[in-house]
Amino acid sequence: MPGRLKVLFRLLTSVLNAVVDPLRKNPDSDSLRLSSAEIHTTTNDGDVGWGRRPPARLRCPRCGADCEQHHPLDDIDCPRCVAEFSHEEFPELELLFLSCPVCGTRMEHGRRHPEAFDVPEWATCHGCRYHWEFKHSY
Repeated sequence: MPGRLKVLFRLLTSVLNAVVDPLRKNPDSDSLRLSSAEIHTTTNDGDVGWGRRPPARLRCPRCGADCEQHHPLDDIDCPRCVAEFSHEEFPELELLFLSCPVCGTRMEHGRRHPEAFDVPEWATCHGCRYHWEFKHSY
């Protein structure tokens, strides 16, 4: 009888390990993980809040050149002409795209409440699955 119990115990242990192993955290793995709870998507990485907004490419309204704003609170300077814009003028400038801070590719972005906000409320990188959300209260 003890031999049968041992075999049964080993069998149950191996089945349990087979079920639990994929759920254990592997520090060497770069596989999928859940990002911030506010994002509500399964992504590899993500951020929430205007202060963590990805870098933006904007069009200069004076000369039409592309301007970079690396951080949301940085002032915007046109590299071609002498135009300078405060970070508070961001909504008045034409947003060309947001750049993924992880892999540098162009992100898809949009607004969920265009009547309430004149800035992007979310952005997703389809290359590396990074996602950003503008956090606000309704």
